[in-house]
This record gives sequence, C-alpha cells and structure tokens, in this order.
Amino acid sequence: MIDRGEKFAHYRRLETLQEYVLVAQNKIRIEHFRREGEKWILSEVSAPDGTLHLGSIDCHVEVAAIYEKVEFDTVSG
Repeated sequence: MIDRGEKFAHYRRLETLQEYVLVAQNKIRIEHFRREGEKWILSEVSAPDGTLHLGSIDCHVEVAAIYEKVEFDTVSG
C-alpha cells in the first residue's frame, strides 16, 4: 500500500507532521500514527462505537461519524 509505505516514509521526514491517519474503506479500521520524539506510535480503532483522538489538535471523532454514509459489501456464504 502506497499510503503506508512510500508516502508515509516521505511524510515522516516533515518535522511539523505530528499525526498520520489511514482510514480503511472496506471495513471499520482506522490506523493512527502519532509522533513521539523520533518514534511513531501506532494505535488502531476498529470498534464501531470507538473514538479517534487527535491529540495535536485536541479533537475527538466518533468512528460512527467517519463511516456514517459508508455501506460495506456483504458476502453471503
């Protein structure tokens, strides 16, 4: 995946970038990378009733709001 690989490697070089968020489009999963000094810490939110916290701007976003109008394909067996 380009967003997680090459693109993120480039963004990590930006000293002012504090957080990087990837939102899955085919299932409920949000990957949140947060800079702590020279390290990047990954947390994941995948619960429909979860909350994403962006500490750099002190913002809380409900996962349900992010996926509000998304309809996931269901596979019947």
